[in-house]
Amino acid sequence: MISIDPDLDQLATDLSSRVVGDPAGALSTWTEGLALLDPPMKAAAHRMAAAALASRWPAREALARAPGGAALLREWSEDRLYRPALPRLPFLSKRAAYQYCASLVLQRASAPAVNAFKQGRLLVLGLRRDTSTLVNDGRGAYDDHIVVLNGWRRRGSVAFFPGNTEPSAQYAHRAQKQGGQLIDARYKGVAAKPASHVAGEDVNQDGIKDAGRLRAGTYFFREKPDGFLGARAFRSAENQTVERDTDGDGRFLLSDPSRIDAKHVGRTMYIHWGGADDAPVVNTWSAGCQTIPKNHFAGFLSAVGPRPSFYYVLIDGE
Repeated sequence: MISIDPDLDQLATDLSSRVVGDPAGALSTWTEGLALLDPPMKAAAHRMAAAALASRWPAREALARAPGGAALLREWSEDRLYRPALPRLPFLSKRAAYQYCASLVLQRASAPAVNAFKQGRLLVLGLRRDTSTLVNDGRGAYDDHIVVLNGWRRRGSVAFFPGNTEPSAQYAHRAQKQGGQLIDARYKGVAAKPASHVAGEDVNQDGIKDAGRLRAGTYFFREKPDGFLGARAFRSAENQTVERDTDGDGRFLLSDPSRIDAKHVGRTMYIHWGGADDAPVVNTWSAGCQTIPKNHFAGFLSAVGPRPSFYYVLIDGE
């Protein structure tokens, strides 16, 4: 029987605290606890246990000596190399939702962000699902999740919002015409913006500006004083790194030559509102920024509070 409201934090704490004195018993209880979890929560439990034991060397050494313990530690280490499975909403409980997201922060965020999170600071999590920039006639899709986590006084509040973390092809140089012909025939059907709205940088020197998306990682955001597109918005406190779609296929892949660009974007990948997701024609208004539908944006602003500054942890998922 699957538990609908598991306490993953307690399960991880029990393993880390008991394994030194009773490694066999600790692993047995751990295995029994995992059996009650569905696959996404089981993965989250592993991430939380890995975090709980990360700085407890006596516990790690005891686990490594126990039957099956070394393999478990190796599994935790290797898991960081792969993209996590994105959740299917809704979660069965608020605690499950919070702990799933918290486990990703503990595994993937920078050390300062993890420390701030453990101290109860508000944190925003972006869960990205790879989507072509050409989708929806180049207007983008809200198929990612933007999540506000607040661990203040261990209340564990979590709020999910539909979001977009990739540029839309409507702003692409390739969607423009030159001499009456499309620059790139693959962009036929894209509802292109005027040339003055083209975004990107020609990082591979082929004469075409390359669309960019924020690279997965941790960034610190503050409110942008003058807002953006007529509403409140948020801007990174430091320069950002982006991935470029240099071959123009609408995807951000390892095969894209010269794909990593840490020089040209500055702090221009904002978090701001986009078009409503209940409009007859949905438009994310994104040339690379993280956008939230305008009909959900008030809820997002309420969740982050009136004078927010926060770590933003962006994760590529499956």
